[in-house]
This record gives sequence, C-alpha cells and structure tokens, in this order.
Amino acid sequence: MGQVTLFLALLFSILIAIFAVQNTQQVSVSFLIWGPVTTAASVLVLIAAALGALAMLTFGMAREVRMRWAHHSTSAQLKTAQKRVTELEAAQAVSPAAATSEAVVPVTSSSTPTTAEPTKS
Repeated sequence: MGQVTLFLALLFSILIAIFAVQNTQQVSVSFLIWGPVTTAASVLVLIAAALGALAMLTFGMAREVRMRWAHHSTSAQLKTAQKRVTELEAAQAVSPAAATSEAVVPVTSSSTPTTAEPTKS
C-alpha cells in the first residue's frame, strides 16, 4: 500500500511540474486583504499544491496522534486486565480445594421420603 501511495504522489508531482512549465503567463491574483499581485500561473499552482500537501500532512499527523493515544489507552487497559487475570489464577492455585468444593455439591441420601402423603386417622 505504501508503494502505491508513493507512486501516486510521484505521478501527481510530475503532472504538476508539467503543468507549471507549460503555464508561465502572468496572472493577477487578489486574496482577502492582499491587493492584486501579478505572478506566473505556475507559481500559483505550485503554491496551491504545497498548501494542499501541508494540509494533508497536518491532518495525517493529527490522525496518527489520535490513533497512538487510543493504542496507548488500550494497551494500559490490557496490562491491567492481564495483571488481574494473573492475580486470580494465583489465588485459585493457592486454594484449589475451596474452588472445587464450591463447584461440586455432594449428594446424600435421606431415609425420609421427599413427598409425604397425608394419613387418615
């Protein structure tokens, strides 16, 4: 996947460079408070491409930071859970008789019937 992304970025860069070389005519540009400035169209294209790349880099870094923070949080939860499992296994190993006596209930027979029928006097 990384090689495909690198190839596409390189191809896009080559296309921008070809466009910039072919469009050298002067254009007038105004933006917000900046007055009309005359510059080559290729310079504007290169500036726009650089700002787009900078924006993508910023968003990518923000995503990476969020993912690393989530990974760190999940890793801490996993360590806590593993520690708890180890503690429970150690506690069970110390008293296995107590754990089995709770699970197995012995059956005893009784001499009295469980259901008694009423007697007539």
